[in-house]
Amino acid sequence: MLSLSMDRNKAIATLLRKERESLKYTLKDVSQGMGFSNYQTLSSIESGEREIKAWELARLAELYGKRIDYFLSEQTEISQPKVLWRDPAKTENKTETERKFISFCLNYKRLLGLTTEENIKLPYNIQPDKTEFKRGGFEYTVELAEELRRTLNLGGRPAYSLSNVLEQVFNILVLYMDLGMVCSGASTSGDFGKAILVNSSDAPWRRNYDLAHELFHLITWDIFSDEEIYPKTEKGKSEVEQWADAFASALLLPSEEVRREFSKRLEDNKITYISLIEIAQEFKVSIEALLWRLVNLNLLKRNVVNQLINEEQLKDINKKMRVTDWADEKPYLSSRYITLAIKALQAGKISKLKFAEYIDKPFSEVSSFLRKYGYDENEDYSVAFAAA
Repeated sequence: MLSLSMDRNKAIATLLRKERESLKYTLKDVSQGMGFSNYQTLSSIESGEREIKAWELARLAELYGKRIDYFLSEQTEISQPKVLWRDPAKTENKTETERKFISFCLNYKRLLGLTTEENIKLPYNIQPDKTEFKRGGFEYTVELAEELRRTLNLGGRPAYSLSNVLEQVFNILVLYMDLGMVCSGASTSGDFGKAILVNSSDAPWRRNYDLAHELFHLITWDIFSDEEIYPKTEKGKSEVEQWADAFASALLLPSEEVRREFSKRLEDNKITYISLIEIAQEFKVSIEALLWRLVNLNLLKRNVVNQLINEEQLKDINKKMRVTDWADEKPYLSSRYITLAIKALQAGKISKLKFAEYIDKPFSEVSSFLRKYGYDENEDYSVAFAAA
């Protein structure tokens, strides 16, 4: 057991109960995860009647997505990994969502360790300079986006490969969660690595844009303070957030490629609504993002775009033409995360019960989940061949 005073044991017990309730876990849920034969054991721990054992505290901290020193600290709160939200003032149920996000990040790090995968840092040769941002502003931001696109070999249609490159090459967790209509995404960086959270309820083109926007925050993580990102003013977006938007636009809409596609569709120096929407579809971005990118490339005039943005006919055509873009089901977690979890399960590194916890599914759904991703529990995957 831990050597604790009665007061400290009581404080830890209270904190454990508070964390469990904040995550909406029942005594039965956690007791099963702990391997207790009944929930009375956990109940006695939370009431302070029974002193908690070291392994129990470590396991509970893991289940709640907390570091163990969070519970052992003399203070009730310690520094947690920072999460940058797109609009923190409007984020509903932020605490619960944030803890779930961090919990997935910690699980991702464990899976990387269990499967002996390397957690590579991003970016490996991109070093943004705050002075250059202040001096060059949007021009420097666009140059940064172009440099990163070339470095990551994203090609002429970056939206098609960005998520996979971040996951497969750099082990960045790209997590999709239903955030409702309020918040579009977030990013974080900690001991577990870097991660991006995207609202799975948003339109596919919006998710691509938010992914690129949050990537900006990850590569400038140590440059800007919270106050610079979220100034306490009523003047709209901060300068940093405007740079993040410009970065996302330049990254997803490479200038040469956009110019080529725009020029191809010009007739008598005019372009139709359908042609504009086709370009937006081709690059997997919103029509609004494309239009403002065309303004920045001097291909359309600002006053024209201001009118187009509110044009009902354009909105109606866009809505009808992009129905098929919604055909795919909402993304869940990330393909990389799920692949690592299945790999750990297949190698016997984790149990099916732990696997269920990692993928945030009931144990009863594990078998059907595995079949969905092409994994047969009765198949022998241990066969290996010697390399030449």
